[in-house]
Amino acid sequence: MITFGKVRAQSSTTVSGTIDISACMGLTITNLTGVVSFNDASDYMSGITITNAATIAVKSNVNWLIDISAQSAYFQAMSSGASANMPASVLQIRRNGTSSYITMSTNSQTLKTGNKGDENTTGNSFNTDLSINPGFGYNAGSYNIGVLFTLSQQ
Repeated sequence: MITFGKVRAQSSTTVSGTIDISACMGLTITNLTGVVSFNDASDYMSGITITNAATIAVKSNVNWLIDISAQSAYFQAMSSGASANMPASVLQIRRNGTSSYITMSTNSQTLKTGNKGDENTTGNSFNTDLSINPGFGYNAGSYNIGVLFTLSQQ
């Protein structure tokens, strides 16, 4: 008779791998103000300020910055008789709670910087205010201008 005892064999090995994580950033802008109407002389004299005109939220795995710029040097006249020379500088934007406005131009200007994290990370969600003051130098009419928000890595 032949008997075999229990044989215990053990073997182990280590395997390693590499993962690449790229910079990932997302920008959401909500609560945009619709049409802004100038209805009386005081609107033209003092301009109109819209508090909390938009909410901006950033998700990013890197420290980030948001630059803003006007897409053109002048507002686009959208109605007959509207002036073709109303400059982008009629529009100003600031972060809510700050005192200094950024005057719109085609040159990029930094609106805010922040740290990696989602929209719940302190500073990654904020409101913006608008100030629009064309004065009396432009014809009555409808106007439009695009504002470019650029999110990039610091």
